[in-house]
Parts: sequence; C-alpha cells; structure tokens
Amino acid sequence: MRRRDFFFGAGVVLFVVICFFLRGLLYGDQAVYVEILQDGSLIRREKLSDLEGQELRIESADGGFNLIDFQEGAVWVKEADCENGDCIRQGMIRRTGESIICLPHKLTVTIVGNVDSADTDGEIYDSIVR
Repeated sequence: MRRRDFFFGAGVVLFVVICFFLRGLLYGDQAVYVEILQDGSLIRREKLSDLEGQELRIESADGGFNLIDFQEGAVWVKEADCENGDCIRQGMIRRTGESIICLPHKLTVTIVGNVDSADTDGEIYDSIVR
C-alpha cells in the first residue's frame, strides 16, 4: 500500500465521521411534538415530554385498538389487535420525521420537530401532483 492510498483512505474515513457528527448536530435534536392521526384526521398533537411515561389507547371505528407507549423520548405501539401486527414490529421512533403506521386501523403516529413545521390549525392536506 502506498502512502498516497493511506492518506486517501484516511481522508474518506475522516469525511464520513465529520458527516456523521454534522448530521447529529443538525438533525439529531430531540423531537418536540407527536402527532397522532386516524383516518386522516388529527386526533392529538402534544409535546413528547408531556406524554413521558404514559400509555394512550386509540380506538378505531371497527372496534380495534392500538396502545401507544411513550418512554425515554421514544414512541412505539405496545399492543394492537390487528391481524398482522406490523405497527408493533416497526419498533420505537424518536427522531423528527419518523412514523409508525397501522394500516388496518388507519392510524399514523409521527414525530414532528416543532409546531411551526406542522399544520397549526389541525388541517391535514392531501394532494395528487401530476
């Protein structure tokens, strides 16, 4: 291995490490709000810190339910009575932009960075662009 190859490899590794830390600084902030939508309607939007240590049971129109747990800055579906249980297997979310989706119950749990980035009036816009 030549000296030039060593410096090139070290430069690439250094670049990756710097990108990793910059990503953490820019996007690694703790989530501020949790939005829970069911069938396209906003059910709840609250600060993640206000929900710490709580469990929230969301009932669906078909009689099913999802039990959402809030612990240590993370959100996950602890229990659900849907057939496939994909929402449970999606695991914890804790960063801005991450979501948990339960298709049978039409439920979406999303972490948003701040209330300004979300719709403050509770309206959800859906559109098709051609």
